[in-house]
Amino acid sequence: MMLDFHLHLARLPRPLALARELKALDYAFVAVACEPWEWDAIADISAKMGDDVETNLKGVAYGIHPMVATQTIKEHLDRLEELLLENSGAIVGEAGLDKRYPGYEEGGIQEQVFVRQVEMAYDLRRDLQIHCVGDYGRIIRILKKAEFGKTAHPIFHRFGGDSGIVKAALPLGTIFSLHKDSFRKKSTAAAIKEIPAENIRFETDADESWTEILNGSDAQNAAALAKELGKISV
Repeated sequence: MMLDFHLHLARLPRPLALARELKALDYAFVAVACEPWEWDAIADISAKMGDDVETNLKGVAYGIHPMVATQTIKEHLDRLEELLLENSGAIVGEAGLDKRYPGYEEGGIQEQVFVRQVEMAYDLRRDLQIHCVGDYGRIIRILKKAEFGKTAHPIFHRFGGDSGIVKAALPLGTIFSLHKDSFRKKSTAAAIKEIPAENIRFETDADESWTEILNGSDAQNAAALAKELGKISV
């Protein structure tokens, strides 16, 4: 069975039908929901698939992406915590820092929202799917300050760091989730060789951007394409 460690099911066309087609292809995945509107959608899909003991949905993640950090209010964070408490196996995230969006500065709203999710993951002993475009060093400092890694794993989604980041992150029990883009940057491709095999996962990060690629394909064709694009040669 192929495992896609990061897939945005709710953002893809006809998600429940697609999930069933992926199952037919023996393609398992972790469904990630990184905005409030996605949380209920994934919870609903998860519940519908839960009737099948052989489901290919191998995990769900609920979080707040840095791209919407400036839109986050207390009620969103409260609802996220409630959802995590209701779902004992849920991962936190994707959460993190992204220099392309507002609030990225030290101590800014992105950092505040990220730190709150780090605290949730630590307190609830949940793994944390981390998005980082920019400052891996700051991410690691935040994780260390929270003593993260003692109760759960940080997961560097779509990893793009260098060997220095790998060395700093491994003592925290970090999982490195690799996307095909992870192999394009020379420093990251070199760093991947230093990661123990048990700390590596693979992902497509499939989301609404795939709809243009799919060009209106039905769920069966979408599933086949997901499996093909999910093949990564190391």
